[in-house]
Amino acid sequence: MIIDCHVHAGELNKHYPVWWIEELYRVWGGVHQWTYDRPTMSVGERLVYQMDQVGIDMMCIMTSDHRRVYPNDSGPYTPNDFLLEVKAVAPERFALTCSVDPFRDIQASVREIERCVKQHGFSACKLYPSYDHFDPRDERLNPIYEKLVELDVTMQVHMGWTPCKNAPMKFQHPYLLDDVAARFPELKVVIAHVGWPWVEECLAVVAKWENFHVDFAYWGWFGAQTTFQTVKRIGDLCGYDKLCFGSENSHTHMAVGMFQSFGDVAKELEVDPISSENMDKIRWKNTARLWKINPKVQVKKKRTVEAITRA
Repeated sequence: MIIDCHVHAGELNKHYPVWWIEELYRVWGGVHQWTYDRPTMSVGERLVYQMDQVGIDMMCIMTSDHRRVYPNDSGPYTPNDFLLEVKAVAPERFALTCSVDPFRDIQASVREIERCVKQHGFSACKLYPSYDHFDPRDERLNPIYEKLVELDVTMQVHMGWTPCKNAPMKFQHPYLLDDVAARFPELKVVIAHVGWPWVEECLAVVAKWENFHVDFAYWGWFGAQTTFQTVKRIGDLCGYDKLCFGSENSHTHMAVGMFQSFGDVAKELEVDPISSENMDKIRWKNTARLWKINPKVQVKKKRTVEAITRA
């Protein structure tokens, strides 16, 4: 089984301006990496098609709200309820990650997280400090963190570089989460992208705090050898319970194959491979635990896009 914990869901021009996706993905092949060259499919159909093409069983799909930091609220915004439409295409294939921009309204954000979790079964919440221009240490965010702890909901958080120009790098450093963990040690956190390029800093935070984890979204950019060495180093130092497979839309087409090549990479480097037990933790077990996906429930027979469109 493979569960991808890091996939964005939204429509071009409706939720994501084309200019913004072009800027974001300019180093990764451009807009076609978002549409997967299937622009006429719905988002749900396209993501199911991608999963079937590359061998992913489930995706944890997420939203974002970056309106506030652009003139006239013109930045990207995908309502959390849009994910319900995506999930309806193949309910057994998707888990849901809501998102809020806390500084639009702290208390409204708290209510939105609670609504998503209690009414619609969302199982994680994504925050974007750099994209939304805030320091995660800001104590005005405490009600957000308190609600996530109360609901036992995982916080996935963007840390690390982005090609987006309107994303201050001062809010991209993983060490900023150290103070959050000190105040809320029970909070379950997944640091996206291993905080690249501040990987050592990210490793230190993850090693320090029991409930901290990482995902490897967009690491397809760095190739199998670099990714294997980083996965193995973090796993050996911090434990393999802290690593989650994630692709990012720009690298969904290649991430599974890259991770599957780790055995060959270990032989080339003449080092011990990552055990199959630990690879299962990375590929799906850790994400299933953090997103509360019942591992005893087998994913139903995959519905092809052709079957979906005929229904």
